[in-house]
Formats: sequence, C-alpha cells, structure tokens
Amino acid sequence: MNLTFERIFSHEDKKISEIFEIIKVSGEHMFKEQGLVHWRTPYPKEVIQKNCDDREVFLVKDMDTNTYVHTFQLEFINDFPKSLINSNKNVVQVAFINKFATIPKVAGKGIGKKSMDYIEEYCRKKGVSEISLDVYEKSEHAIQFYKKRGFAVTGSKQTKHFTVYLMGKQL
Repeated sequence: MNLTFERIFSHEDKKISEIFEIIKVSGEHMFKEQGLVHWRTPYPKEVIQKNCDDREVFLVKDMDTNTYVHTFQLEFINDFPKSLINSNKNVVQVAFINKFATIPKVAGKGIGKKSMDYIEEYCRKKGVSEISLDVYEKSEHAIQFYKKRGFAVTGSKQTKHFTVYLMGKQL
C-alpha cells in the first residue's frame, strides 16, 4: 500500500470532513464490534478544526485507491523549565498522539504500523525524545498494537466515563 501523509490546516474544510468521517466510522465500528464506548459520540468538526490550529493534524491517503484511510494528531509538549529555553542544554520534548484512527474496511493492512513509523521519524527530526499516548483500558487490540511498537504502560487515569492507560516510548 502506497501511503502519503498530509498535514491538515484549519481552513481545509473538505479534509476536516474526511477526518470527521474516519473518526466517526472507526468509533461506530469499535462500539458495534468490540463494545468500546470511548468514541461512541462523534468528534465534532469544530473541535477538529481547532485542533488543526493547536496541534499537528494528519490525514493518510492510500495512493493506490486515492482515498483517505487514516488520521492522527500530534501535540508537542516541552517538558522543561522556561529558564532553560535559551540555554544550550538538551531539553525533552514529548509528542502526544491523539485520535489515531483507521477506516475499518482497511484495518489490518499495515496502515497503523506505517503511520507509527512515520510519526517516529517525524518526531526524531523535530528533536522529540518521547512519544506518549493514552488508550482506553478495554481496547485490548490497540494496547497490544502499541506494545508491539515498543510502548509501555506508564500509568492510568480516570476520565469522566472510563479509565485510560498512559503509554510511552523513548526515541
């Protein structure tokens, strides 16, 4: 599968609609097939649009079929005191992955793996030393996927309706 990765900006309404559909269809599938409730409510387009300003939002296109098949967001967090910003000391920058979703009809074809490879290389080029994410505690498939990619569970946190595991990987 020949994939391209496109960063999306808040003025790109058609592409924001593509992201909305990928997340919606993925969430519906996870609810129906696995009983997972965390994306049961559609993620609003307005929030996706705002995320394009606050984060780096990507669409992944399958060039063989000319269709968008996956999306993810990267949020970069500087984990160091402001007093060190202008120093020559190495600083830690963490990339947090959000809304990692693949259209169900193409799941299992290596899109998630290729996306993670892209994310890791992209983050290395930006000087990121750690990638983090959270995953719904009942998403066994997703937890195993991330573990195979070298992520480890580093903790957990309670959301309004469920618990998520915090996972991280050093680059």
